[in-house]
Amino acid sequence: MENFDKPISHTLDPTCTGTSMYAVIYKDGVAIATDRVCSYGKTARYKHIGRQYRVNENVIVAFGGDHADFQWLQNVIERKELDLKCYDIGAKLTPKGLHAFLTSLMYYRRSEMNPIMNTIIVAGMHPEPTYDNLVPFIGVITPRGVGYSTKHVATGLGAMLLHQNMETLARTTEYKMSRDDAFELLKKCMEVHVYRDCTADNEYDLSTITKDGVKMEPPQNVIGSWEISELNNQYE
Repeated sequence: MENFDKPISHTLDPTCTGTSMYAVIYKDGVAIATDRVCSYGKTARYKHIGRQYRVNENVIVAFGGDHADFQWLQNVIERKELDLKCYDIGAKLTPKGLHAFLTSLMYYRRSEMNPIMNTIIVAGMHPEPTYDNLVPFIGVITPRGVGYSTKHVATGLGAMLLHQNMETLARTTEYKMSRDDAFELLKKCMEVHVYRDCTADNEYDLSTITKDGVKMEPPQNVIGSWEISELNNQYE
């Protein structure tokens, strides 16, 4: 019981956090979008903070939740990659392998009553069975260690606002939309997200993972429309 007196060991109430994330599989790979702010409660404490981590040329990890926990996870992932290279200099983490590892780690920490307070998206191109045939993959892990794979995902408040919209559009194209269409979908998600989530930021990162590797676009901005301000009322 003495461990419960150590707040550093049990981050049950994160302070600096990231909000929703969006990812979707399209014809050539995976596209993922996250905003660039770290919030202290409801206050935008740190601006221009990226929430995507490039593991290698086939994998990106994005996070929502506690920023400090994700910084720790970045070191864990980097050490895991180096461990593989000790046995084979050409070895690297695959999306499914990293997703399975992080799921086990987060479930273990949850079972120890010392959870990692992050929602994580592992996105990338998985070799099936070799790197000559790469298949897009999106894996999600919750703070309780629940892991699953999907073809599209919206986390946080976005799961309630935009998950169905993403599914409807993605399924009409059978997840064969073009890169531009995938970007347009994610940009629309980020715009609605900024309107509805008080912890969201109008600056965001947009990345793709294809057979040619990871491409992280320069930071984008939501311009928005102030016409909707006429619909806001009952603030008297």
